[in-house]
Order: sequence, then C-alpha cells, then structure tokens
Amino acid sequence: MKLLLAFPILFRIGFALYALLVIWASLRTGGGPQPIEHFDKALHFTFYGVFTVIAAGCTIKKRTFIWLCIFIAFYGVLMEILQSFVPSRFMSLADIIANTSGIIIVAVILFKLRLHR
Repeated sequence: MKLLLAFPILFRIGFALYALLVIWASLRTGGGPQPIEHFDKALHFTFYGVFTVIAAGCTIKKRTFIWLCIFIAFYGVLMEILQSFVPSRFMSLADIIANTSGIIIVAVILFKLRLHR
C-alpha cells in the first residue's frame, strides 16, 4: 500500500475523473427498478468508499486526507441537492447517510492501517 502512495499525481488525476463519474451517475435521468430493495444505498456506500480510497492516495498527510473526506461528504450532499432538479430523480437523506457512512468507515479503516502521518 505504501507503494501506491508514491504516485500521488495518478491518484489526483483519478480523484478528478472519479468526481466527474459521480456527477454523471448522480445527475443522469433514469434509474429503473432495483433488483434488491435498498440496493442503491449499497451503491452509494460503495461509490463514496471508493472515492475515499482514491483520496487517500492523493496525500500522505493526515490533515489533508481529513479535509478531502470532508470535501467528499459535502460533494455528496451537493449531488443529492442537485438531483432534486433532475426529472425522475429526488433528494434523499438516506442516500446522504449511505454516502457519509462509506466515507467514514473507509477512512477509519485507512487510519487503522496508518497510511497517513
């Protein structure tokens, strides 16, 4: 894992590209039936957990990583607010909780791995 932190520029590019992917996934119209009830909450948790892993590779400084996690959380809230303006989409507090849970749980795991100083 330490080797991955040696390439922060790749993670920073990945972070920007992933942010664009989240915009696309969050603001596109559609949505369809879910194969499992509340399956979208698992997707929200996973998407934002992966976002947090990418953020972890952007820096070795704990303080910067924490700020990136806060940014990702606010980004998730913003995407939910913007969804209320998209036909067939709506803002959901449960989605915000799933997003934030993914961020927090992954961040705690990464802190336990002591990747940041």
